[in-house]
Amino acid sequence: MTRLPNFNDFLSLELPAQVDVLDVLFEHTDSLVWFTLQNKQFMSGRWSSYKEFLEAIRSRLQQVCDDTEKEGISSRGVDHLANIIGAHPRLGEPKAKLSEHSKREQSKLTGTGNNSPDVLAKLKQLNDKYESTYEGLKFVVFVNGRSYEQISKVMEQRINSGNSWFQECRLAVDEMVDIALDRLDKCSEMKGKI
Repeated sequence: MTRLPNFNDFLSLELPAQVDVLDVLFEHTDSLVWFTLQNKQFMSGRWSSYKEFLEAIRSRLQQVCDDTEKEGISSRGVDHLANIIGAHPRLGEPKAKLSEHSKREQSKLTGTGNNSPDVLAKLKQLNDKYESTYEGLKFVVFVNGRSYEQISKVMEQRINSGNSWFQECRLAVDEMVDIALDRLDKCSEMKGKI
């Protein structure tokens, strides 16, 4: 796992270096940078740790979901939200298309035969169905050692939930931040400083 600077040092870094840190915790997307690091009002927050910062990102993105829902599906916010959530790779994606973080996380999808053609075909089918149900979004879940069978059930439940696009967006934001918090915990140099 990449080493992160002390949080106070992170806050004083130039934007490109801050983006590098954000890319350790999230999959890269210009929209996430725009809503957070490039937003002076957001960056004027008074956080004392990465965890507080990540929770502020969760709140900010949830607020974007709320504001965009009020504005309607034609809002530019929809494109930004889809860009942020779409940055996450699909479950079962070929390893060549995964970030190093996602490779490690998806390798923890437990169970027998997770890389078998049948499992990968089922994941592709579920991803396709999810993406046709929630156009512009990708299914995001914090795998956290759960089995392929458990994750498949979660995917099917969310596909058949009747959730609105914005409800799914809010769920995806929560999952993304949970993933980022887990990535933060794995940054060994931060132990005791987060």
